Order: sequence, then C-alpha cells, then structure tokens
Amino acid sequence: MNPSFLRPLGLAVAPLTVVSLGLAVVAGTTASGAAVEASPFAIASSALLLLALLGIAATGLAAVAAGRTLVAPGLAVLGAVLVAGGGWASLFVLPDLADRAPRLLSSGQLSGVTVGYVASYAILAIGWLATGIVLARARVVPVWLGVLLAVGGAATMVPAPEPLRLLILSVGVSLAAHRLAAPARTAVTA
Repeated sequence: MNPSFLRPLGLAVAPLTVVSLGLAVVAGTTASGAAVEASPFAIASSALLLLALLGIAATGLAAVAAGRTLVAPGLAVLGAVLVAGGGWASLFVLPDLADRAPRLLSSGQLSGVTVGYVASYAILAIGWLATGIVLARARVVPVWLGVLLAVGGAATMVPAPEPLRLLILSVGVSLAAHRLAAPARTAVTA
C-alpha cells in the first residue's frame, strides 16, 4: 500500500490545529457561557480540528503501511477515530444543545459523554506514545521525532482546550507524515 495519498492530510495536521486553537481562543473571548459552543468561531474551530483528527488517523494508517507493526499505529488510528467522533459531536451536537438546552451542558447530566471523551483520549495517547516508540526503534523516523510523537501522545491527556492538547502531537504527526510518505530509505540517522 502506498501511503502517498495520505500525505497531504497528514501534512496539514499542524496548521489545522494551530488555526483551530486561534479560533477557539477568539470564541472563548467573544462569547460567554454555553454560547461559546454555538459561536461561529467555536464551530469553525471544531470543523478544522475534525479535519486535523482525520489527518492524525491518516498518518497512523501511513505508519501501518510502513510495515513495522499493526498494534501501536492501529491503536493510534482507533484513538483518532474515537476522538474525531467527539469532534463530530462538538461540531454538530453541542452547538444545537447550547441553543436549545443551555442548562443541560452545565448540569452535569452528561457525565457519560465525559467518560467517553476521556476513554477516547486515553486510547489516542497510548496509541501515539507506542507508535512514536515503535517508529523510532525501527528507525523509520529519527529518534527525536519518535520522542516528539510519544510526548505528543501523552500530552493529549493534559486537561486543556482540545486544540491545545493536540498541538504537540499535531506537529509530530505532520513531520511524521512527511517522513512516512518519503521514498524508502535504508536507515534513519538520529
């Protein structure tokens, strides 16, 4: 399988995440309370972050295509898809809830949703932490990039706004997408 068709989406992950972060900051400073979720800036931020998550998953598929292992990148892809499901909810469900049932968002009655988000991010974190290690050990990427992917994976568990929590991983994924789509090399030097 040639992962070159995944390259453009993987390369766009970091820029998409940075713009999403900027839009989230604008949404947070221009709207208040539950209205933040329905803000056009928050909706745009969620849309860009959803695209970034698809790029994260695409790069995980490229790591599988590199032929080194299936388990670690498979977990990374699964985690990205699960988190993208949360991104879909942020894009389509939360704005509608903010308009029609603003008290529901702050009531604490959606605790199952929180558990799902945490579980999704845990799978993403474990997947990218392991993928970074596997790719570096197999010399598919330089050691520093493997470490960046592993640290980025772990950083997704930090309580922060979603684009900020994905920023380190996004930079690592964009760099890895470039490396994984490049023609095969004999060995990578650190």
